[in-house]
Amino acid sequence: MHCGISTACFYPQETADALQLLCSAGIHTTEIFLNTFSELQPEYVSRLEEILSSANTRVIALHPFSSMLETFFFASGYPNRLQDGLALYRRYFEVCQTLHIPRLVFHGDYVQTQFPFIRHCENYLLLRRAAREYGVELCQENVVRCKCGRPEYILQMREYTKDDVSFVLDVKQMRRSDVPLAEMLAAMRGRIAHVHLSDAVPENDCVAPGKGDFPFEALFRTLRETGFAGEMVIELYRGGFSTLEELQASAAQMERMYADGGRIP
Repeated sequence: MHCGISTACFYPQETADALQLLCSAGIHTTEIFLNTFSELQPEYVSRLEEILSSANTRVIALHPFSSMLETFFFASGYPNRLQDGLALYRRYFEVCQTLHIPRLVFHGDYVQTQFPFIRHCENYLLLRRAAREYGVELCQENVVRCKCGRPEYILQMREYTKDDVSFVLDVKQMRRSDVPLAEMLAAMRGRIAHVHLSDAVPENDCVAPGKGDFPFEALFRTLRETGFAGEMVIELYRGGFSTLEELQASAAQMERMYADGGRIP
């Protein structure tokens, strides 16, 4: 298992510059977090492609900047919104295809909406099938402000999609939802495709993995036991770490822990 580092860690540094920073430091596994519409333009995508090819760096997930609009597009009874959402996300899938990115991260419906969750799941399946046309896996993330931040919605989604679903486990979002690790792992069991890693200390709930008290041993042990074949990235906010070297050390520590059956080295 390789543990990468997301470009999101360096926001508001421009995406291409953050990617160049990681590649220049010898990071060979990353997640790209796009930040605005212009970064979907062919010229910008070509710039990202050049950076990646020159460094032999592999991108394991694409995170769209439009996550906050997914309720607007995919949890609405207005047909034109759904079609516009599908068109926008097809552009993301094209970017994934160009950059050989295997999966896209999806947040989905906000907690407070009244849109029937079963219909949201039907729209997720429409989008997931569109993603497959490009060789991309659409992955539902647990996010505190969204319905799938809760295990009961994760289980409903598995039921409504007949388990045609993949999940991104974000441990920071899980902490913010006050969901026990064992409960979220049980709900997602066997369908986790990607993991966002972070740690927590009393004064900051999103710091570099290994700097706090998060039970990585239990996480990695369960993932190994359930046949996890996905990949992981460190995804922090800029105030959660000091240097790139700190992130590199954390990534190396996570890889050693996972290889050692989850035991702290």
